[in-house]
Amino acid sequence: MVTIIIIIEKIVVLLPDSDWHKLEEINKEIPVLTHQLEEITLFLRESFINKENLKLKITSKRLRFLDVPI
Repeated sequence: MVTIIIIIEKIVVLLPDSDWHKLEEINKEIPVLTHQLEEITLFLRESFINKENLKLKITSKRLRFLDVPI
């Protein structure tokens, strides 16, 4: 079973060109269920980045989502 962290790593590898990528394009490269990919991208968008303060963080709830030991 592929863990969410591995999927996130694969997504990051696809993004270094600074272009926008559609989920369907990413899904061709990373074969996961569409709803899983949507959940992961939503998680990334809502969980880590505060653009105004240029800060990153992750909560224990989000770590559990990633299946990372706390």
